[in-house]
Amino acid sequence: MISLNLSFPTIMNQLLNGFALGTLLVLMAIGLTIILGLMRVINFTHGVIYALGAYSVVTLFNYTGFWPCLIIGPIVLGLFGMGLEATLIRPLYKRDPLHTMLLTFGLALMIEDLIRMIWGDAAYPMSAPDALSGIIDLKLFIFSKYRLFIILFSAGLLTALWFFFQKTAMGKTILAGTFDREMVVALGIPINLLFTITFGIGSALAALAGVLNAPIQGVYPPMGTTIIMSCFVVVIIGGMGSFWGAVIGGLLVGVVVSFSVEVFSAMSDVIVFILMAVVLLVRPRGIAGIEGLLE
Repeated sequence: MISLNLSFPTIMNQLLNGFALGTLLVLMAIGLTIILGLMRVINFTHGVIYALGAYSVVTLFNYTGFWPCLIIGPIVLGLFGMGLEATLIRPLYKRDPLHTMLLTFGLALMIEDLIRMIWGDAAYPMSAPDALSGIIDLKLFIFSKYRLFIILFSAGLLTALWFFFQKTAMGKTILAGTFDREMVVALGIPINLLFTITFGIGSALAALAGVLNAPIQGVYPPMGTTIIMSCFVVVIIGGMGSFWGAVIGGLLVGVVVSFSVEVFSAMSDVIVFILMAVVLLVRPRGIAGIEGLLE
């Protein structure tokens, strides 16, 4: 059923809902694009680390409340990602990239089954913290306090990430390695340590997205599998190796999905792939991608 009878409050609500979803996709996509661009690893464990971030809220909420989970979950899972890279992924760097893809895919399946063993198959509904529950009157329309918090919090975090990549030595090195890994090695920078740190940063961002999304969609075992394909779509639409490409792609996908749910819900699951196809037909390297980056 297609509905085109959209009032101004409905349009604004769906737009902001799209921004809330989009910012979570951006956090995931930035981690994916720097890992793929620098390390040439197609990282399917990104989705289950996102899920583990959400389950950290389930585990810690009764003891710490919601706010400490924003720090504890990403730190613990960032360290987990670093350990994963150092022990299992690093030995495969000299092999065909297909090997690391298969490894991370298998690890994702194993970790999802482990989640089921520990927390069970049932979904856990989570509520927003008391300070952010309910709605806020924005004069022309009303909107969820928690989703507005996600938009503002993510905007601040993305600004900090941009500063890190553009203004700090480590961030510049990661970006330089994304564009020319051989030059980074030639300059004597310890590439293995850089890989580990990059994987940890990507894992922490995925976990943070999971923590933030827990009060919106609840927590359930296959949630990582549900989101990972959308994240790869965001990376492809935005363009490999581009910070702002990930931002633009994530927000675009979020808004398109949000309006498709309202206008034609039957298309909401496939609309992102249609969008990806359109973008690739017009611009094969994505909106802001670097041509030939992975060649």
